[in-house]
Amino acid sequence: MMILTNLLLIRRRPQWRRLIPVAITGAIIASAVIAWNNGDWRLNLSPSEPMGLWSVQPYKLGEPLHVGEIVTLCPQLPAGYDYSWLGHDQVANACTGGDTPYVKTVVAVPGDVVHEDRHGVTINGAPLPDSRPLPFTTSKPQIILPQWRGTITLKAGQYWACGAGDPRFSFDSRYWGPFDLSQVQSVAHPIAVFNYRYSPRITN
Repeated sequence: MMILTNLLLIRRRPQWRRLIPVAITGAIIASAVIAWNNGDWRLNLSPSEPMGLWSVQPYKLGEPLHVGEIVTLCPQLPAGYDYSWLGHDQVANACTGGDTPYVKTVVAVPGDVVHEDRHGVTINGAPLPDSRPLPFTTSKPQIILPQWRGTITLKAGQYWACGAGDPRFSFDSRYWGPFDLSQVQSVAHPIAVFNYRYSPRITN
C-alpha cells in the first residue's frame, strides 16, 4: 500500500510543476490589476486604444502636444446627455465627477483645420480613417450620443483626439469636440498592449 501511494505521488508531481508558469502569470496579471491607474501605470480595457498595460507620466501644463502622441485626459462633455453607459471605475486619478480619464491619440494640433459631418472627419482636407460618428451607443437601451459638427481651425492650446485602437467605436472628439491643454492629465506610452477589433453585441 505504501509503495502504491508513493508511486501516485511521483506521478502527480509533474502535474503540479506544470502549474508553476500559470501561477506566475496569474501573479503578474494580479499585480498589473492592482497597479491599474495608480502611480505611473494605467491598465486600459477600452478597445478604442490598444488594450493592456501603459506607462503614464504626468503632463507638464503648457507643453505642446504633437500628432501621434497619446494622452490621458478629462474632456468637457456636452451638457444634456446621459453618460451613465460610460461607468465610473474607482481609480486614483479620476476626473472631476469620478470618470476614468480617457486614453486618446492626438490627431490634430493648433493651426489644423478640422471638419466633421455625419460621414466622418477630415483634417486639412484629408479623411480620418474610420471616423464616421455613431448616433447611438452600441448596447440596449440605446442612448443618444452628442455630435460635434462643423469646421474649425484649432487655436493655440486646442487639439483634436481620436481613439486609434478601434476608432469606429471610440468616444472621442467626434462627440465632444476639441480639447485644451488644461484637460490633459498625462502622456501615455504602451508597455504590453494588443489591438482589439471590437464587435458590439446589442442585447435586450
